[in-house]
Amino acid sequence: MKGIKHIFFDLDHTLWDYDRSAQETLLEIFVNLELAKSGLSKKKFVDTFYEVNDKLWVKYNDGLIDREYIKTERFNEVFLTSGIEVAKSKMASAYFLSNCSMKPYLMADAITALNYLDKKYDLHIITNGFLDAQNRKLSSSGIAKFFKVMVTSECANSRKPSPEIFEYSLSEAGAKRNDSIMIGDNPRTDIHGAREFGMKTIFYDPSGRKKSLADYTIQSHMELLRLF
Repeated sequence: MKGIKHIFFDLDHTLWDYDRSAQETLLEIFVNLELAKSGLSKKKFVDTFYEVNDKLWVKYNDGLIDREYIKTERFNEVFLTSGIEVAKSKMASAYFLSNCSMKPYLMADAITALNYLDKKYDLHIITNGFLDAQNRKLSSSGIAKFFKVMVTSECANSRKPSPEIFEYSLSEAGAKRNDSIMIGDNPRTDIHGAREFGMKTIFYDPSGRKKSLADYTIQSHMELLRLF
């Protein structure tokens, strides 16, 4: 791609397979804590987690709650909503925080794309995720070696879609707006945020059903080989 030297990726749902990792961890919690005895199904437990988790992350991205609130309150709310003994929520939370980020799963063809792009561009990550967990994800999935810079919301003291996190990231990478591009799965935090800041954007949408104002939209990481 003409003029591009730096490629910035989102991590969760874009490179690292959050859904597969979270579901596997949740099912382990379901079995370990014997939640079936509460009359709860695996599907209901997983679905309730996603409903609660998605709602809390929207609030976090909007600056309404902090990291500790998500860590301490997420499973409390899941258990209360599900009618499960709340005393077990601390065990569930601790297990999830320790184990989910250790899963090695990547989105389809992500490793192929990274191997290809790494030979031609400087690769970086901008994520609203938490530094310790994101480092574990990069390590467990074997992709840490590809990235020169990883900026989290904690490092930048700001969150996507805020322009401050993009400005901080480019500064850390020694990059400029006109030689950088952002790849992510979230139309608001990744695409709108980067576009407003003045970067080119690629929207990663495996479903092919979402809309964004990105410069490019892809459904597969293999399409990056054609674009670049």
